[in-house]
Amino acid sequence: MPVELLKKLISIPSVYGNEKEIADYCEKELSGNPKLKVIRENNTLVAHTEINPEKRTVALVGHLDTVDVPNSKTGKVENGKLYGLGASDMKAGDAVILKIAQDLKEAESRFNLFFILYEKEEGPYRENGLQPLFKKWKELLSKIDFAFVLEPTDNTVQVGCLGVIHAWFTFKGKRAHSARPWQGENAIHKSWPLLKFLSELKPKPYTVGGLTYYEVLNATMAEFEGGRNIIPESFRLNLNYRFSPTKSLEEAQKELKDLGERFGAEVTFTDLSPAARPCTDNPVLREFLSQFKVKVEPKQAWTDVAQLSSHGIDAVNFGPGQPHQAHQVDEWVELEKVKECYRMLGEFLFKGAS
Repeated sequence: MPVELLKKLISIPSVYGNEKEIADYCEKELSGNPKLKVIRENNTLVAHTEINPEKRTVALVGHLDTVDVPNSKTGKVENGKLYGLGASDMKAGDAVILKIAQDLKEAESRFNLFFILYEKEEGPYRENGLQPLFKKWKELLSKIDFAFVLEPTDNTVQVGCLGVIHAWFTFKGKRAHSARPWQGENAIHKSWPLLKFLSELKPKPYTVGGLTYYEVLNATMAEFEGGRNIIPESFRLNLNYRFSPTKSLEEAQKELKDLGERFGAEVTFTDLSPAARPCTDNPVLREFLSQFKVKVEPKQAWTDVAQLSSHGIDAVNFGPGQPHQAHQVDEWVELEKVKECYRMLGEFLFKGAS
């Protein structure tokens, strides 16, 4: 069972940007398997079996980093829960990946298998550890037909995901003393039509493959230049756009540009993350869902299934962690969920498994 592996992974600190030690450990685990070829790019690992063109290819994917949150109960097991930073997000999934890789020494897989463990998921999209991997090993990774990303889903299959854009909407005015506002133009006041529009905007449903995703747009930050007694000459709002899987990144950007023109704001994009295709038609996923009657739901957020999807790889989130425990003080995972996820994937991937 993967529980002992999970305890080991939790004992290795791997806060974002400090993944070397845990990558060293995982590389050693994977390199000890004669059936696997192991590639390392910085602190990202790819291990794969020999590629048989007559088999489909499945990848198990997990990130190695955690956020920096206090966890005083690290390593303790209480009431069937194992505590520790990253227990749910997502070292429980990583432990399942490593245990499946171990089992491959003695078992024969129905698929060609890839095991991907990568760094820097918890930070900016442009620094994500998958990006250099696809730049250097795109041809190899293109052989993957389907991927399970073992993010915490409570062993629910989460299909597709929303795209994400962050953009600054900047309003320009004219500086003046606050006692004589008629001598200036208040940049904050110029933003009110946009803020009113956003406050009245309702979530917009998009149904794809029988699953409904809700597109939402919100102001999440505000900044201005000046002081308490100054009419500000510049004011900007950060808009966070969670857009439908039916839209491309370019289409979503155009919508925000048009919105900026409508309300008189300059638009500057700071983070661009594509949506993921809801791949309910993928034959590997359909086979998995026919074998296990698990709950299927849309991913009302963003994960790296989108990055895989942008490279033509169908992927879903399916992992043993509890989503509500991600980034929490005294994070925990239910050990029975870890065992259940491992059992299901083992039965699906290996011939004659029971």
